[in-house]
Amino acid sequence: MFMTLGAIVGRLLHLKRTCPKCKKEQIVPLAKKHDDINCKCCGTKVPPPKK
Repeated sequence: MFMTLGAIVGRLLHLKRTCPKCKKEQIVPLAKKHDDINCKCCGTKVPPPKK
């Protein structure tokens, strides 16, 4: 059970982004993992994390 829970948390951490302008965190849908998204709070473009 802990292995499954760890995998879920690990996947969510990779989908979490922080807005560079307002510093709010949000979870990105898996389909948009590699795309720029708009912040839900201020509308600023949030780029994907660099590898």
